[in-house]
Amino acid sequence: MKQFFALILAVFLCSTPAIAAPPSAWQLSYDAGYHDALGRFAGGSEIMHLVAHRGKLFATNGYWMDSHWVIPPHQEKQSAQVLRLDQPNAQWQVDLELGQTNGYDLRYMKGNILKSVTFTSDGLGNKLSEPVELLVMAAGATMERGGAVSAWVRNDQDGTWHHQIVRHGANTGGIRWVPRDMEIYRDKITGIERLILLLGNPGVVSGVYDPSLPGKIRWENVLEYPFPDLGAVKTRPLGVVQANGSLLFSVDDAILRRNDGPRPTYTEIVRLADDVDTDVGGIRGLTTIKNPNGPGDSILFLWAPGGRSTSLVKRLDPDGRGGYTIHDEANMMDLMSQELDVKVTYTLGAHNMMYPVTDPETGETVHVIGFQGNLNGKEELRWPGSRLYAGAMYAIRAADGSYSVCEVNNRYQKGKNILVSPRAFCLSPFGDDMVYVGGHDASNRISDNMAWICRAPLKTVLGQQRSDDMPQTRRSETVNARLQAGPIYELRIYQANERRMQDLVTRFRQHTDGLFKHHGLQPMVYWTASGGTPRQNRRFIYVLKHPSRYAAFSNWTHFTNDRQWQRVLETPQFQGLLSGRPVSYFALPPDDARLEEVLSRKQGGIHELRIYQAANADAQKLKQFYRETMQPALEQHQISTLTTWTPFDRPESEHLLITILHHQDAETVTANWRAVNNDPTWQSASKDNELLESVLHPRQSTMLDTTDFSHIPSLNPNRP
Repeated sequence: MKQFFALILAVFLCSTPAIAAPPSAWQLSYDAGYHDALGRFAGGSEIMHLVAHRGKLFATNGYWMDSHWVIPPHQEKQSAQVLRLDQPNAQWQVDLELGQTNGYDLRYMKGNILKSVTFTSDGLGNKLSEPVELLVMAAGATMERGGAVSAWVRNDQDGTWHHQIVRHGANTGGIRWVPRDMEIYRDKITGIERLILLLGNPGVVSGVYDPSLPGKIRWENVLEYPFPDLGAVKTRPLGVVQANGSLLFSVDDAILRRNDGPRPTYTEIVRLADDVDTDVGGIRGLTTIKNPNGPGDSILFLWAPGGRSTSLVKRLDPDGRGGYTIHDEANMMDLMSQELDVKVTYTLGAHNMMYPVTDPETGETVHVIGFQGNLNGKEELRWPGSRLYAGAMYAIRAADGSYSVCEVNNRYQKGKNILVSPRAFCLSPFGDDMVYVGGHDASNRISDNMAWICRAPLKTVLGQQRSDDMPQTRRSETVNARLQAGPIYELRIYQANERRMQDLVTRFRQHTDGLFKHHGLQPMVYWTASGGTPRQNRRFIYVLKHPSRYAAFSNWTHFTNDRQWQRVLETPQFQGLLSGRPVSYFALPPDDARLEEVLSRKQGGIHELRIYQAANADAQKLKQFYRETMQPALEQHQISTLTTWTPFDRPESEHLLITILHHQDAETVTANWRAVNNDPTWQSASKDNELLESVLHPRQSTMLDTTDFSHIPSLNPNRP
């Protein structure tokens, strides 16, 4: 009953209209989508972390579902950043560009973990003359066939960052290189102080302080967990803490404890025995609190097994025998449903630790837990186009284990700033008794520049006083003109697994084609490969037409999240069809010629796709050579060039040329190409041997048979 009245009181303070004039207002501290004092773009779809360090406030952003990552207007992926705030009313500045400072041309979609850590001894166990405080950033990069985790350490003297690759490897089998947490820990056996870093599915690695290195941290070559015979972990570990003198981390539905020593091992102390969605992660927000029932530490975490998640906060209490007892504390789904008076069908919370602050009225430690949820009803409260609540709701756990609910910028109403999910909390380093809150969760929705950071007095954040809504309106997002140009065409190439080509064609014929049209993706022509090796003949190639590059990004997003499409992918007949990820090339129509027109110029015959790679990454020079020298030669030998494309996106736009050719029939293809290759006239006209080599030896050559469900009537007599 006491907890019930505490909840009602807190809801009243946080959500009801104020009777008296509030002492202050919520303030918008960071609104993504501008250029800082040095002209660097400061954006992001999400704020991942907030960290106070040496009198300044730092934040990391991410660009998941942001067009600056997917289709950057200046043709270079915008990687995640570390942002810096020097004074309360200053503008946030870009302190670190992850994509420009790693030396390997790696790109990082999210700033996965940022933490201020303090070493008191070096890697040999020698005590330092004074503690060393370092700001450490870790992020994961994904390549075509592999991944890596990088770490950066800030030099606070000159503001530079030093980069190291901590570990890299393959990403097959669902391996995700996604670091999520780190913790300083002193091994009780060796006395060595280590920085424990969760790498994602590859496991756990550690590093020690080494003042002789530019980055000050020497990362070990061998993983702490799992050992080689165990391989990778099933889901990415999400949290690491110290409790009762030991180090613990969460992975999947379990919590493991470190057994110290020169070669540490890990012992499972809790397993919830439930299936876990790898995207959600299972046990989240691992946090140590004082044991409410005796000596030692208890552990809080949020249990989110997957799509059925209710975000249940659980507590582990020491049982006095080296183990723990499990207790359920609060359900975020129920709290949200009661607060909004609407059915909530899914919740997710505790993106990071449950943030501890001291209650100014009681002096006790309370914890702030951000969360989000899907609403079944009250559409006016949703983020448009989704079921997600548009406000930023969080729970406050009091020291007695009771829970209350508050919101950033007060109760959301239609027309207010859309926030969605507070992820990070941090007390102000500026001595002004303010709390900074950052967030947004893209949740598979387009989220250009939707990252935000707000601030309010501590008492407001804890629901002890009322503050006005923020006076600022978030800037409206404008799409770069280049991304709105159109129409634009997309060439996609799929490689089917052995004996799966027919199933792939069936999927397109019966399902994909119709769903494309439903979501504004206009299919033009579908081809199957022929005349090559068995592997080459398992290629399925098609062309889509989009109003613009940005529209393609938007329409593909809606398509891939379509529930009907997801059910198609779950059908056993359509699983395991492809041997790799599809290859996609976008291109504006050359000389304002529409593809449907150029493909209709030649009736009958057979098409050929050729992709050329330019020497010295000069696609424009290759295109000019092709049009002026090679194309006339092809025409002399009965090979017609229907279109030439230079890809729209980098890096392909720098070195590739795509052509679609027409032959009278399949029987003359080989003879015609032999005649071209043996014709000295056009080859001798070239003074550039590298260009000549590029066109004589294409990167890919595929003969194309038009399917009977293509959409250009002249190519498909079955279409009216």
